[in-house]
Amino acid sequence: MLDLWVIITILAAFSQNLRSAFQKKLQNDLSDIGATNVRFLFGLPFAIIYFLFLHNSYEVTLTSIPNKFILFTIIGGVSQIIATFLLLKIFNYKNFAVGTTYSKTEPIQALFFSILILGETISYMGMIGIIIGIFGVIFISYKSDKLSYDNKPDSKNSIYLGLLSGALFGIAAVMFRGASLSLNLDNLLYSSGLTLLVALFIQTTLLGIYLIITDKNQILLSFDNLKDCTIVGFFGALASMCWFYAMSIQNVAYVRALGQIELVFTILMTLIYFKEKISFREIIGICFILIGITVIILNS
Repeated sequence: MLDLWVIITILAAFSQNLRSAFQKKLQNDLSDIGATNVRFLFGLPFAIIYFLFLHNSYEVTLTSIPNKFILFTIIGGVSQIIATFLLLKIFNYKNFAVGTTYSKTEPIQALFFSILILGETISYMGMIGIIIGIFGVIFISYKSDKLSYDNKPDSKNSIYLGLLSGALFGIAAVMFRGASLSLNLDNLLYSSGLTLLVALFIQTTLLGIYLIITDKNQILLSFDNLKDCTIVGFFGALASMCWFYAMSIQNVAYVRALGQIELVFTILMTLIYFKEKISFREIIGICFILIGITVIILNS
């Protein structure tokens, strides 16, 4: 039988895939940053409902909030926002495929930060599984006509931004795990729910202030697309609930590596829903991802 963290992570990846699909639809009416804001703004109400449900369902005594929790949650929330902005910026370069591929190194970078910040380690076989999975993701992302490196500034900038984006996503994941664990609660479902609520509140506030200053019309446009934005918010919140809980009960590197299965869901959706063909390269990449995931599950 699969461990709980495996099931929760797969649900997180599937929910995130659905969120991304609906979020992509919003980009017809909203800017990239406006569409990004939707996942936080419309996800927050669901996070509030989720935490209130947990609070009323469990008898949890939390006498005080440690400073480490606040610090880790702020750093994690800001890191995730900046990482998202960097990914959006990569698309402004001709060699954007280079940058997005390098951002897929997030699980390895998350492992490094997990060791550095939380003092956690993983097995050698777990490391091999992560590397195999990343290789599969890069293999799928590779397009011979786009993923070519030269010494031009665009190529260098894409690589730097991709690596930095992956690093910040890794830092965010480690910080959220650290924040949840810093509460020292036996009920990790409750601690992860509280971490999610605070993180989303911080992110919604910061992005809201940014958009009010730079382009408040994006916020108004999001409410003009209320149905789609609500769907994005729901699946975004559901994905985050699962990510935060999974990262509370298991090493971040394992969770983020297993989360690469989202790419498999994306390709299957392309094949089944959009009736598009998948290439031999994508099939090979999927095989590598599934092999990597199997190794991780067996050795976690």
